[in-house]
Amino acid sequence: MDSKINQSIKSKNFIKIENIEIIKGNNRLFTKYNYKFLHGNLYIITGSNGIGKTTLLKCICGLIEPDKGKVFWNEMSIEKDYQEFYKNITYLGHLNSSFPNLSVADNINFLSILNGNKAISVQNDNFDILRYKNHSFSSLSNGQKRRVALSSYNLSTKPLWVMDEPLNSVDKTYENIFLELINDHIKKNGIVIISSHDVHQYKKFKNCNIINLDKPYE
Repeated sequence: MDSKINQSIKSKNFIKIENIEIIKGNNRLFTKYNYKFLHGNLYIITGSNGIGKTTLLKCICGLIEPDKGKVFWNEMSIEKDYQEFYKNITYLGHLNSSFPNLSVADNINFLSILNGNKAISVQNDNFDILRYKNHSFSSLSNGQKRRVALSSYNLSTKPLWVMDEPLNSVDKTYENIFLELINDHIKKNGIVIISSHDVHQYKKFKNCNIINLDKPYE
């Protein structure tokens, strides 16, 4: 299908949230909130615990619907064709998108299929995970599990990357590798949206935008 979304992949993309309202229980997290995320930029969503960082990421990804308002990929509301929108996004949440009882190799293959990437090989094993390929995922340390999840970005050519606290439990060596991937993606006019309590390691990027949800309308 030659949809507007497919056509727009060839151009300079943006994702826009327009007048969204999100209510969680008795807590109104967002009211008439607007933001436009542009190609070639990194966005860091920060703020105190419970302020709505993960909720906003899930809304951007179409994993939850706002109570009011819309999310647009370029000029098309994502709710009109979620399947096509998901061809443009690689998402990583808190739980590593993994199956704990499967081997690392099976999890890598799953992530490759899910994200439409080529499989990880010795040549592109940036996060040094193939050495654990025959281990069960549940036997890995938290840092190793996160590296398996981050490996899905090694070969991702999708324009929109969205990540929830991606560097949790990741040591400095692999943090630097991850930041290099982010830098390369931005240079290729990709969009990167990350939630994080710690923003200092991202501030070195020229096109880094900090969104503090404790002060969402400033």
